[in-house]
Amino acid sequence: MAKKLSKNTIYNIAANQLRDIRERGDLETRNNDAEDFLDVSVWSIKKMIEEAYEEGLKEVQRK
Repeated sequence: MAKKLSKNTIYNIAANQLRDIRERGDLETRNNDAEDFLDVSVWSIKKMIEEAYEEGLKEVQRK
């Protein structure tokens, strides 16, 4: 079974696509609707999924 991507890697993928994430500084739950629910375009979601997939492939190939 493949190891999960680190929280730092996941944050970096999201921060590369979303200014709101960069400004927020993390992906932690804050129990505040205004901070926990962001408007995100579908193309940004697609790009983040693709980047996470590519990072996962790189991780597997390193082993």
